[in-house]
Amino acid sequence: MSSILLRSSRNIASLDARVCIRTALISKPAYAIRPITCSTKLYKEDKRIHEKMIEDHDHSHAGSFSRTDNTVSIEYPGEDLEPASLAIQGRGGMHFKRTLPSFSLEDRVGIVTGGARGLGLVMSQALVISGCDVAIVDLNKEEGERQAKELMDHFSSENPGADPAKIPKVTAHYADVSDPDSVNASIAEIIQDHGKIDHLVTSAGFTENFDAIAYPFDRVKKLWGVNVDGTYLFATGVARHLMERNAKGSIVMIGSMSGAVVNVPQPQAPYNAAKAAVRHLAASLAVEWAHAGIRVNVISPGYMLTALTKKILDDNPDLYKHWTSLIPQGKMGQPEDLMGAVTYLLSDAAGYVTGADLRVDGGYTVT
Repeated sequence: MSSILLRSSRNIASLDARVCIRTALISKPAYAIRPITCSTKLYKEDKRIHEKMIEDHDHSHAGSFSRTDNTVSIEYPGEDLEPASLAIQGRGGMHFKRTLPSFSLEDRVGIVTGGARGLGLVMSQALVISGCDVAIVDLNKEEGERQAKELMDHFSSENPGADPAKIPKVTAHYADVSDPDSVNASIAEIIQDHGKIDHLVTSAGFTENFDAIAYPFDRVKKLWGVNVDGTYLFATGVARHLMERNAKGSIVMIGSMSGAVVNVPQPQAPYNAAKAAVRHLAASLAVEWAHAGIRVNVISPGYMLTALTKKILDDNPDLYKHWTSLIPQGKMGQPEDLMGAVTYLLSDAAGYVTGADLRVDGGYTVT
């Protein structure tokens, strides 16, 4: 009996060894496997053949699609030259399809920084459609006031006969989000106009593309001031207000897939670092404020076809081909792709979601 067991164990050990060798062979490229031989001459000859195989191939392309290109340089045009955005048409009408009532934002007040244009405007509209009163905060107050009126008129036209008391109130407010005094004054004005604040979306931000060594440092500081300081200042200001009211609330910070990956071919190290900071800031504040019932999450968009992005691609057509070749869905996102995401994270439907990073990028960051 013992001899049978001994033979069985030897057979199993032999099988295990063969499986391990076969796995090792499969998991490595042929030229990376050292031949099993007792002859030094044969080993050297085999190594020489493998090295020649590598040399014979053209490696000029190696790594080229995963590197930044310092010749790509795009400067943020500034507030005066940034193109205006249009409200999404056909999204504010009466709803007849059933959905969960927990997605509603009725009787709430939300702030959207950078809400007069681009992604911020579309997310402001998402809040309005979901029944939320909205305070648009922007460096360009005149554009904010125009868009606030547009959103209310648009909602009224798509809801004829609606009770005026049920039409969401949209206001516009000035703030330099990188300046603490300006932020505090803006929050105070919003509370005076709306009576309270329940939600915050920090969409104010911008990106530029410069080689890191050549990047003017004053512009780096400005970029970090808007993207990071502005997010921090508004988040802490709104959280302070919620805690003073002893009220629950939710904050959505707009990050970017650039906070998790390095975009190519355009160089943008300071922007990537800023969005990584926003992502971890959200996680940190989610833990710090959980006891107060304040949820903090991040939306990380991929490449979105905003009015500004379209202008950049018109001037740099090769970028579109490069970008979309790296997106599994094969296309760039539309700003309205964020409407559902921001509504969900702000609403009670996401009541047990905090510290999350919701990536809306067509699969870019999973490849």
